[in-house]
Amino acid sequence: MEALVTSRASEDVAKQRDVQSAASQKEVLHPEEKITTLLLIRHGHTQATEEGRLYNDPRAELTNEGIRQAHALARWVKEKNPDRLLSSTAKRVVSTAEIIAREIGLVAEPVEGLNEWDVGDWEGRTYLDIKKNDPAIYAHWSADPILNRPPGGESVADMVERIRKRLNELLIEHDGRTIALVTHAGIVRSVIIHALDMPVQNFWRISIPVGSVSRVDFSKTFATVHFIATQPALDGE
Repeated sequence: MEALVTSRASEDVAKQRDVQSAASQKEVLHPEEKITTLLLIRHGHTQATEEGRLYNDPRAELTNEGIRQAHALARWVKEKNPDRLLSSTAKRVVSTAEIIAREIGLVAEPVEGLNEWDVGDWEGRTYLDIKKNDPAIYAHWSADPILNRPPGGESVADMVERIRKRLNELLIEHDGRTIALVTHAGIVRSVIIHALDMPVQNFWRISIPVGSVSRVDFSKTFATVHFIATQPALDGE
């Protein structure tokens, strides 16, 4: 009799577990949301980059090194099978995007509103040059390089806000897709700050080298940064 009672008790426990398991399978911890994946690509190397110049110049071209980086990015992006290939409108960015486009079989689509930080009167100059020849202006800017503007330009805070608004438009337009977005360091930093809900004061703490790619996933209520500034191997490396 004792063995029979024990057997029935075990059966009851097993049934209870089955009921709990079925209930847990029906219950959703977090409602499913569409995921929009951004592969954030910084354009290839330029001479101005090599010289450490501040520049927004839409005419700046890729160097041979920049072209090699674009081909490496193209091979990397091809494996990710994106739905769309977007780029900002500067020549160095469009050139990078066109190399990627030929590799992956998509058309590179330039979009407005993703221009690099507008440095105004500092266009084409280096920080050392500005500090040496315009010390008072440089001292004022460097006292708060997030909120203070270069003469005739925009502040970093202005740019991050500008990109936040444009990013939200792109996420709505491309909801649920994987987008390869070729752009600039400042834009990639801005997207990462938005994704992590970081204070804009962290802007300069994020390194985004030329020829690199970062991945950020967005849903309607959440964002996940998977990696930052990966540089695909060049030919021969």
